[in-house]
Amino acid sequence: MALAGRWYSIDRMDSKKYHCSHCDALVGPDIGYYCERQLGILGRIYICPNCNRPTYFETCEGGIAQIPSPRYGKKIEYLPEEIEKVYTEIRDCMSHQLYTAGVLLARKLLMNIAVDSGAKEGESFVTYVNFLESEGIIPKDGKDWVDAIRQAGNIATHKIPSINQELAEEIVTFLEFLLRIKYEMPGRMVKN
Repeated sequence: MALAGRWYSIDRMDSKKYHCSHCDALVGPDIGYYCERQLGILGRIYICPNCNRPTYFETCEGGIAQIPSPRYGKKIEYLPEEIEKVYTEIRDCMSHQLYTAGVLLARKLLMNIAVDSGAKEGESFVTYVNFLESEGIIPKDGKDWVDAIRQAGNIATHKIPSINQELAEEIVTFLEFLLRIKYEMPGRMVKN
């Protein structure tokens, strides 16, 4: 079996600006490994100067694919550890086109936010939604979005079709907004 190309050791290359999927940093390294073949460069591995982890860029039809792909959405500061863990998992699911899994985790994240805000553990999802609304954690017109998360979670759990990208992205956008209001903005106010 013939090799598709030859890998070359760490060397200077054209710099590549990208979001590192490992540490969320926007970086632009100019050193790494590359694979050359008769048709040109097959791929390059850049080393993140922030976390020192590799990211592979493969030349493919339609452009260049980043593997692992960057996390979907934005990092949010001042999150409690457990909530940050679930939110990061949702972002990872979205980056790997695991939309149904991301929506199921969105439901879990809402429950975690409710419990972190004072709700009792082990209650029904509806109880958590009502708690978030009664405590003013959900914006006045946000209950429809929480209901959309509930409905999408029900579909993901009880129906055969998978959740589509558009719905999953809308849900994650709402969660990002909610997390910024609940945690990041108060955290910034305390800091300043």
